[in-house]
Amino acid sequence: MTNTQTLEIVDLLKSLPSEKVSEVKDFALFLREKYKNTEVIDESDEWSDDDLQNAVFASTNYAEVTK
Repeated sequence: MTNTQTLEIVDLLKSLPSEKVSEVKDFALFLREKYKNTEVIDESDEWSDDDLQNAVFASTNYAEVTK
């Protein structure tokens, strides 16, 4: 989920009465349970060690190919 999507959802939630927010929360929990076996996508901006190794490998290969 992007930051924009998160902000849009929060703005929508702020406009609802509290009992409706509870319904939205229940529905979100239902969806999470329904789709819990799907792959979770890491949307963080932080680079893991594997990310860095892959970037070094790709850039090294690219540099060798373009010589």
